[in-house]
Amino acid sequence: MTKDMPEETDIIGFQAALMSWPHLFTQFSDIVSGIHTQKFHRDLSQWGKQLDNFIRDLLSTQGQTHQQIGLGTVMKMISFLNERVTCQIIQHAITTLETLKNMPPPCPFCWISMGSDARQEQVVRTDQDNGLIYANPSPGKAMGTDQYFLALAELIVTHLDQFGFRRCTGNVMATNSVWRRPVGEWLHALDQWVGSTEAKALRQLTILLDFRAIYGDKRLAQMVQARVFDLFHKNTSVSHFLAQDDKLFPSPKTLFGRIRTQKGKNGKAYFNLKTRGLVHLTNGARILALNHRIQIPSTLTRFQLLGEEQVLSPGESDQYAEAFRRLVRLKVTNHLSGQGKKGLPINCIDVSTLNQDASQALSDSLDAVTRLQKRIHKTYNQAWINFFN
Repeated sequence: MTKDMPEETDIIGFQAALMSWPHLFTQFSDIVSGIHTQKFHRDLSQWGKQLDNFIRDLLSTQGQTHQQIGLGTVMKMISFLNERVTCQIIQHAITTLETLKNMPPPCPFCWISMGSDARQEQVVRTDQDNGLIYANPSPGKAMGTDQYFLALAELIVTHLDQFGFRRCTGNVMATNSVWRRPVGEWLHALDQWVGSTEAKALRQLTILLDFRAIYGDKRLAQMVQARVFDLFHKNTSVSHFLAQDDKLFPSPKTLFGRIRTQKGKNGKAYFNLKTRGLVHLTNGARILALNHRIQIPSTLTRFQLLGEEQVLSPGESDQYAEAFRRLVRLKVTNHLSGQGKKGLPINCIDVSTLNQDASQALSDSLDAVTRLQKRIHKTYNQAWINFFN
């Protein structure tokens, strides 16, 4: 089994990006070195708070025009630290089972992350979305093998929760057998999910379309990913159902071009940046990328590659990418200002607090979201399929 950790060259690159911010440079270096100490595992929650403080300070640079760190770099840096923490927790869990219970790994496995963390877009700490793929066990050893990986997953998920990555309320974690299987069962499940029109199967497929191998034998993850793309291109209806699924989230603007707001408990109008903005950009980039065999899950990278491969014009790809950045920055600013504690749901902004320039920037971004939505629905919506469901 390979014990993959994030590249050391990444550390040098991130430190270089922080050179103009001495306090951030020191915080980053202390966290990276501290993760490898015994003290780290003895006080996971304290290290989690230290990482939160660093992220808060790092994100605060997004509101400063002087020597601002690029948003793409910020997201990659946070993803790097999350991944490094996860790898260290996994290694410690393996050692714990082997040392205390004489339970070494029975076969190669790969730990995967899904959702925003896999896309390297997790700027604010969210809950866990993870899975586990392990090699097909020998005949007669299936139950014992899965018992080991369940025990391992429970340790890892518990320690991640102690660190500050909350347990997923939807149970999308390796402790759930749906997201912990031998590779053969993963491939079989994909066959069923891709061919199904059930909402649950489609949701599971959508979750798995954005995943990244974090630790272990990454060949197992590559086998699953290869099957995803193979099945995707053999079943043209999948794009239709993904486009239909996107319609479950309201569009960002009304027919008259006004921002689609809702009223909060405080009576003020608010806009949900995630469900009415970012989700459409993420979904659109995903559908286009999958149809053109782009396997990288990052939304910004997907837009970049779609532009380079002329699926989108240079102007289109730039507009969608910039809209994504603007909405993420608004989301970050919202979290840092504590707006969610002022009667607004999380991920929502009070549009009345925006100045004229910010309001126009939001409106322009949502115009781009609407254009991408219309393109996806026009290209991939196959109305005739609905008659058979």
